Amino acid sequence: MTLPIYSIIFAVVYLIMLISYFFSETSGNFKRRAWNKIIMATTFWCYALFEMFHLGLWGTPWNLVLMIGITFSYIGDVWLLWSFTKGGIAFATGNVIIIAAILMLATSYGIPFAAYWWFLLILAFFVGLFLILTKKGFYKNLKMPMTAMFVPYIASVSAHGTLSLALIFVFGAAGLMSLKFAFLFFGSILFMISDYFISWHNFRDKESKLILRCNSGTYFFGLMLIVLSFTL
Repeated sequence: MTLPIYSIIFAVVYLIMLISYFFSETSGNFKRRAWNKIIMATTFWCYALFEMFHLGLWGTPWNLVLMIGITFSYIGDVWLLWSFTKGGIAFATGNVIIIAAILMLATSYGIPFAAYWWFLLILAFFVGLFLILTKKGFYKNLKMPMTAMFVPYIASVSAHGTLSLALIFVFGAAGLMSLKFAFLFFGSILFMISDYFISWHNFRDKESKLILRCNSGTYFFGLMLIVLSFTL
């Protein structure tokens, strides 16, 4: 299955906005950065909403739940411009909802939890490593009470990323892997990776433009893949 022309146009325009954002977010001009980010986030949210109506996806429970999760990510994008805490809460809520959507997807294709429970081991590794690095002072600017708030957030985004990683192998082995699921799962993994970059930027190297751009690149490209999965 290939993408229709309107999806290709969306992807090209979106990537142009993302490249522009690499510069606006480090420009020191808050208004320019805010407009660039809000327009880009609104674009991926509107595209997903359009496909929900265009393709009649409301009747598929996991698609509906995924759309709700994407909506919370959109809200988090906007709030994050003014409040790291409020944006984080919106994103954490969206992460939990995205986890539910992916679990519902696996169930709808007859994949039992016993086939992919081991994603919890990968999740424990990622969260455990984050805790160790925090304790060792790698995230030198991460202090209480922010630590108590941020660790559950990292766990939530790592959960849907590691779950998606596991399902790539499970769906592949079951002969169920398609471009649609590849976009969804890899998009989720990039979403997870982006938050490890933002952790590095916010709590270790606030001045690094490269790390900040890596965060934006992995996050917004990941969301682009996720919303394009609706079309496929």
